[in-house]
Amino acid sequence: MTRSDWLTFALQPDAYDALRRAFPEAEAMAACPQDALYHAEGDVWTHTRMVAEALEAEDGLDELPLARREALRLTALFHDVAKPLVTEIGWCEKEQRERVRQPGHAPLGAKMAWQMLIDAGAGADLARRVFDLTFWHQRPAHILQQSNSQRRVIGFSVAGGGAPWEDLLRFCRADNRGRISPNLAESLEGIELLSMFVEETGAEVGVDLNRGPWPFENAAARTKVLRDLDASPFWAPPEAKGSRMILMSGLPGAGKDTMIRERFADLPVVSMDDIRAEMRMSHGDNQGKAIQASFEAARSHLREGRDFVWNMTSLSRFARQKICQLVRDYDGAVEAHSIDLPLAEAQRRNAGRANPIPREAIEKMAQKREPILPDEVEAVWSHDGFGEAQLVFGEPEQAPRLSEMLEPQG
Repeated sequence: MTRSDWLTFALQPDAYDALRRAFPEAEAMAACPQDALYHAEGDVWTHTRMVAEALEAEDGLDELPLARREALRLTALFHDVAKPLVTEIGWCEKEQRERVRQPGHAPLGAKMAWQMLIDAGAGADLARRVFDLTFWHQRPAHILQQSNSQRRVIGFSVAGGGAPWEDLLRFCRADNRGRISPNLAESLEGIELLSMFVEETGAEVGVDLNRGPWPFENAAARTKVLRDLDASPFWAPPEAKGSRMILMSGLPGAGKDTMIRERFADLPVVSMDDIRAEMRMSHGDNQGKAIQASFEAARSHLREGRDFVWNMTSLSRFARQKICQLVRDYDGAVEAHSIDLPLAEAQRRNAGRANPIPREAIEKMAQKREPILPDEVEAVWSHDGFGEAQLVFGEPEQAPRLSEMLEPQG
């Protein structure tokens, strides 16, 4: 498994000429316009390079751990990578000028970053940091004007994939300094005000949220609060008393079946492949009946309080949300195991199977891949497909819990 040339270039701050020749999306970014008023510097690639230069000028960047520096530099590359795909140009009657808008480019860019980094051979920890920084990079500009600002601040402190608020705000400063705009001073002032608000929010429980996560009492509190903006972050619900579902996630050929045999051989398995085989269905057939049967099998385990394995590809948030909600409805908990290996390796392994899935089908599945986030499940393990595993979040907890921080220590 080797890292792509563009990934190597991206980690060298003075190599943007070489990076433009190597990065697959560079020419589309260079050809993509931006709003003439708020991005007077010109195209997306020009802005990307200016952001990278502004990031290098940020105080304290070189003092950060290498993993955080790498994530920030790659976020500079990816934060606007999706703009060419969502650009809308039209006349604005209110401003009496042509406007260029790029709605939804941050979440789409985050998804693209996740897939491209995994496929380039980057570790899932780095890809997750870049995903979260890219996904969130526009949100700080609006948090203080939104309801539930405190809850949103707490949300990123946990959802940041190891990237703390300090890094997100550092990147936001560089993103603003990397453009030519009449509202630059106002934007930079807003970032500093938000930094103060983040600090004040953490001070309520004695935590520096600019540098670390909110200390939820347990996984149930984390998933509840992140899904519901009206839930109190000080609330400590009881741990789930129902089944534990092991959710497998990964492309065909990634090694899900092997992992189940090695780690979860004592648990019953709900497998779409097995259900299709029983129904004599192929991958090209309508999957409705097989999906219905798989959910009924899951309900049977949940009703009896049995732990079980959900063995599907489960690559997208959309694909995971229904089964995870079903488990929550039965007061259960979800432990996810995500096999995050490059598409090329999954294709190679799939080709060696007795009944390989067509390459085109796997490529289509690969476009749906998204990292599993802290509001979806109670715990996530990331596996590289070559024997290495990392606990992304969940037990065992590393930081003191909320009750330990609020109660006097005797």
